[in-house]
Amino acid sequence: MIKKKFSQTVTLLKDTAEFIMLKLSPTRVLGEKVLLVDFKNPNLYHRFFYLLLKFYKISGYQIIYPMNFAKLRNLRNGDPYLALILKEENLLTIKNTKRKSNFIRISDEQFSADYFRNYFLENNSEKNAFHIPMSFHPLMYHKDIWNEKASTTTNRINSLFCYGNFDDKAYLEIERTGFGLINRRKLYELFQKQSNFYLIKNKEHLKQIIAEKPVGKYIFAEKYVYPLPMEEVQNTLSEFRFFLCCPGVVMPLCHNVIEAMAVGTIPLIQREYAHVMYPHLKHGKNAVIFENSDDLKDILENKLFTTSEIDFKIMSENVLQYYRDFLSPKSVVESINRNIKSGATIYLNAEHRSVKFLE
Repeated sequence: MIKKKFSQTVTLLKDTAEFIMLKLSPTRVLGEKVLLVDFKNPNLYHRFFYLLLKFYKISGYQIIYPMNFAKLRNLRNGDPYLALILKEENLLTIKNTKRKSNFIRISDEQFSADYFRNYFLENNSEKNAFHIPMSFHPLMYHKDIWNEKASTTTNRINSLFCYGNFDDKAYLEIERTGFGLINRRKLYELFQKQSNFYLIKNKEHLKQIIAEKPVGKYIFAEKYVYPLPMEEVQNTLSEFRFFLCCPGVVMPLCHNVIEAMAVGTIPLIQREYAHVMYPHLKHGKNAVIFENSDDLKDILENKLFTTSEIDFKIMSENVLQYYRDFLSPKSVVESINRNIKSGATIYLNAEHRSVKFLE
């Protein structure tokens, strides 16, 4: 009990110091690009709200988010990724600073967490709506390693790469939702049974495989065997032609599809996953899409690794263009601003909470 009270006191003192520092920080001269945040309940969106503000920051906006001490404490001590909006240096100001008239304002009323409504109820149309896309893992933006200059299409390994967590319990949860996807664990087990399956043991093993440039292999970096360091994700992905897109815990979307596409690695992805990305990914253009496990096996055995160098380069460039047009921070912010002006509903992912709307 004494230890708990001491910890609470320390947290209170840290929060107080942060609040005073933010309130007393010098008033900056605001430029042309200003974002005014008028959100009462950012906690609904947790990490995705941090990403929303971070994208505006990356795009050159000065961010004003006026708040009192109670709100600051709530945000600093809740979801660790959401807390980055206050813990990250110079992301925003909490002072109600004077600003020019031509600022962008975002508020709760413009946004909805019912992210998958259009997919299930509106024939998957984005009419008068905009879905803010999935992004890299939040820490890649926080650490400023999201825009690494990795190689793109030169001399790629004609094999399939995949990395992440394949826990046999956590990733069964998606089967209790309305999505009809092959869950991550089942995909892992399907590939694990193949003779050309490679499980990365350590960093040196991965380097050896990259040096050997094997053809037609399934190369997995499993979190509890060799956790691929975040700082090496982009360069590693850029070594391979194809990336297996496994669904997340409760929804199709997962950050690593964006990390792969950012370096032109072609996603091998199930159709339902490809169709909760907007615009939808297209088979043979910017993705290799499979319908079910039988279709996946056919693609692996007869089609995937027979792609010519010329066709691969065309598809890889299409993947890169899709990323630039629809997934990069700048393109996302431009789309949000355009849809704010048109009065469209802006759907911001809230992961578990978004999926609960399906019940």
